[in-house]
Amino acid sequence: MKRISRILIVISIAVFVAACSNAKEQLIDDIKAKEQIVSESIGDQFDKSTAESLRQDYLQFANEYPDDSLAPVFMHKASELAINLNMPQEAVSTIDSLIIKFPDYQFLPDAWFFKGFIQETYLNDEAGALKTYETFIEKFPKHEMVPQVQFSIENMGVSEEELIKQFMQNTQNQDTISMMPDSV
Repeated sequence: MKRISRILIVISIAVFVAACSNAKEQLIDDIKAKEQIVSESIGDQFDKSTAESLRQDYLQFANEYPDDSLAPVFMHKASELAINLNMPQEAVSTIDSLIIKFPDYQFLPDAWFFKGFIQETYLNDEAGALKTYETFIEKFPKHEMVPQVQFSIENMGVSEEELIKQFMQNTQNQDTISMMPDSV
């Protein structure tokens, strides 16, 4: 009788593991199919309902399988989709969760920068963006994106037109200097 109980326990565990594995694979297959639909629908025909469903699938995967290497990637993608769906606060919240749950994520610096960009550009939260950018520099002082972050801080609140004007003036000044003859 004990032997039959042990066999039933082993079989139950095997069935449970197989079911979990199948659920995970099914979710990945659903994600792949929806990614294809969304990538083909970019532009005027952007499929918002599929994109939102995909965003939810990304978050579901990250929550149900946090130890999987795809979990932080899917959270990052969910934040990007949130922007495409005009949901900037959701994007920031997703990035905040990503930062907390996956502190060793390879592209965490990109997520931090994206968060600051969203705060500055979509939410008009310059104080929040400044804090995010400063945290980026503090956490990743040698990262290749530090000059971009510093540029963002220095030009926060400057309109696109003003940035273009400054760029054109700098370009003209450099051209003028390079055309000057060497003096003796």
